[in-house]
Amino acid sequence: MTTAERTARMGLLAAHDGGDLGLARLVRDRGAVEVWDHVRAGGSTQLARRASVVDVDEVRRQTSACGARFIIPGDDEWPGGVDELAWSDPVGHSGGEPLGLWVIGPARLSDLTGSVAMVGSRASTAYGEHVAADWAAGLAEHGRVVVSGGAYGIDAAAHRGVLGSGGVTVAVMAGGLARLYPVGNSALLDQIAKQGAVVSEYPPERSPSRARFLVRNRLIAALSQATVIVEAALRSGAQNTVSWALSLQRPVLAAPGPVTSSTSYTPHRLIRESQAIAATTVEDILEVVEPLGVSRMINPGASDPSQPLLGGVCVSETGLTPAQARVRAILPSRRGISVDELSARTGESPLALLVSLAQLKQLGQAVQTRFGTWRVAHP
Repeated sequence: MTTAERTARMGLLAAHDGGDLGLARLVRDRGAVEVWDHVRAGGSTQLARRASVVDVDEVRRQTSACGARFIIPGDDEWPGGVDELAWSDPVGHSGGEPLGLWVIGPARLSDLTGSVAMVGSRASTAYGEHVAADWAAGLAEHGRVVVSGGAYGIDAAAHRGVLGSGGVTVAVMAGGLARLYPVGNSALLDQIAKQGAVVSEYPPERSPSRARFLVRNRLIAALSQATVIVEAALRSGAQNTVSWALSLQRPVLAAPGPVTSSTSYTPHRLIRESQAIAATTVEDILEVVEPLGVSRMINPGASDPSQPLLGGVCVSETGLTPAQARVRAILPSRRGISVDELSARTGESPLALLVSLAQLKQLGQAVQTRFGTWRVAHP
């Protein structure tokens, strides 16, 4: 990308918060340079007034001072997953792909393929923190990057679990990287910056706010192949991250908790409404994010040595396992079908069906509609 393109995107993010669907579409249609030149030319809009006082050179200085780099679409490090936000349904009043990202740390965001988001309550229980840390460590041991928000509670437990295993974790901030928040997690965030990456859509000196936390959540979901929610009460920011994951048609898993705990409410509801797969071990998560698990191999004991195996399961000529093929044969081509209806037709449990559907989605054979139903993926 040209210097002018980089300058325009940095200027627009300094003049206006990310997550503005209208601005993202305008930049996509007309280009960042044209939009930046237009708003700087003057006008009565709020964006034009803010742009008139933006000093991009000062933003560059702040970026360098906090040890960050600014990446934009087209850069080698740009994470392709966030571009899918351009076509996802808005959640609340925010949406759209980011114009650019500030990053601190050795991890390259382009290497996050197969990463897993782990989110949950700030007011977590000892049970929830144990589950988050244990699962995050297990994912790290399997080479998976864990993405979270750097907050107290489940976020911090997940990050610590990865760091303790020597893995890579990414923290996505709701403010600038010169003002890492929360302050009480400064040591943890500094360690993440040394071992993984700390990421923000906001200029280095921008303070966090409630609205920015919600906007930030779409990046956590978009940087991940799947989202795991460990604990969340009735009203929780983690639910917002889950909504973004569902909008992006990516699998959601939830950890069941004690029925007497208020932090079990949202995970249990998501499972009950078939929006999330119940997970009780790290292997449950890996089964969803690694549906192809073991590479195809020839079964030396089979009567037909040309019949391949997929993770030890016989695979048809279409490349699907029998379970996947059964579900694929029932999926409609136009209208969506619910998991409950699939269960009634096949006699399989909703959990088994959600696993097969997630696998078919990764294989490009199925898509989830905005209503949570499923249909065949069209070329």
